[in-house]
Amino acid sequence: MTTKTALRAEARRRRRGRRRDADPPPSGPSGSAPIPVHNLAEARGIAGRVLAFASSLGGITLPALFVSTPLEPDLSLTLPLFPRALLPVLVDEAGAGLAEPSWGIWEGGSLAHPPGIPAQPATAPLPAQAIGEADLIVVPALAVSLDGTRLGQGGGWYDRTLPHRAPLAPVAAVVFDDEVLAPGSIPREEHDVRVDAIITPTRVIGIARS
Repeated sequence: MTTKTALRAEARRRRRGRRRDADPPPSGPSGSAPIPVHNLAEARGIAGRVLAFASSLGGITLPALFVSTPLEPDLSLTLPLFPRALLPVLVDEAGAGLAEPSWGIWEGGSLAHPPGIPAQPATAPLPAQAIGEADLIVVPALAVSLDGTRLGQGGGWYDRTLPHRAPLAPVAAVVFDDEVLAPGSIPREEHDVRVDAIITPTRVIGIARS
């Protein structure tokens, strides 16, 4: 089986070479997105599928989302779908990196934009355990296999925070369509948390539990 290190290298190479034609910023309600739109069609596709998945759960009061980087699937129009959300917080007010995974509450309005990292709420950081309040958790990934194994960036940020989730809160990983892999393609380690769904710009894939 290919190692996670090799899979990450290939996934990053593929993302750097992906052509994603820039679209003009959306007008109207979509133009109120608190983060830049990288690709309008992609952002709309993901937003619609996150909303559909959330609706299938019977109503979401506090999702945990993330702000995507330019190389990740575009979640810029997903955040405005919810009145409030948990978002990762990576640095403190002075710009120093935080030693442990932390969250912040976003309740509309603008975000702080520290240099070199995704935007984050301009609020006091909450500990990793704050994810226990979320009733839907949407996470980034470099790839996901159809057995629910997620390939992350390798830093362990989500490995350290996902164990604190509520037992019934589903985890959905967002990737591009060609990053959905066959079962068994990604090595699974003891600490890996399986996802419950895969969301791409064109589809939602539920993961059956064995």
